[in-house]
Amino acid sequence: MSANPVSTLTPWFPPAAAGSPPPRPMRAIGIVGCGKTATGIAHLCATKSLGVIMHDSVSGALTQGVEVIRGLFRAAEERHEITHAAAHKAMGGIGISTSVDDMEFCDVIIDTLTEDAASKRARFADFARVMPPDAVLASCASEEGLEELFAGTASPGRVIGLSFFDPVDSSRQIQITIGSQTSRPTAERVLAFVNTLGKTPLVKGKPRPGA
Repeated sequence: MSANPVSTLTPWFPPAAAGSPPPRPMRAIGIVGCGKTATGIAHLCATKSLGVIMHDSVSGALTQGVEVIRGLFRAAEERHEITHAAAHKAMGGIGISTSVDDMEFCDVIIDTLTEDAASKRARFADFARVMPPDAVLASCASEEGLEELFAGTASPGRVIGLSFFDPVDSSRQIQITIGSQTSRPTAERVLAFVNTLGKTPLVKGKPRPGA
């Protein structure tokens, strides 16, 4: 199926039941990796008053990532897009960690790393072990890559594709990829999250028969 910019879940799920509660907001965002996309996501989330924990196995990479984010805030200050006080407060909401266990209170993990499927499956299994049962496991993986993650995750309904475009702050869209086992609650929470970030969801994935 080609990418669909309309934020509807109709091709993948039956209509939501009348009176269904709205999706629970995501307030604690875990970001895996410290590259350009990861630091851009952290900066964007912090500007929306969301808590952020950046995770990487290399502490030096995390330190460098934080400096990149500071630079993004300084540039925004120079453009008069944010006050120094607001930038300082937003930076205070960003934490770093090399331990998977520190991600236990995150509502979502956004994995920005691209490597072999086995490594990603192992990492997702670790996150699923420590995070809340309804926490979302989001990956930049392709549709095919998502299917491999489903096979290695105890609760595959929590897995979804989430890809940010560079530069993150000025890009208007975020791509959401719904896999064969992604649950409706997961998709709804991610759609709401993208809206919170002020971006347009670009939804894609193979339609499900009977949806």
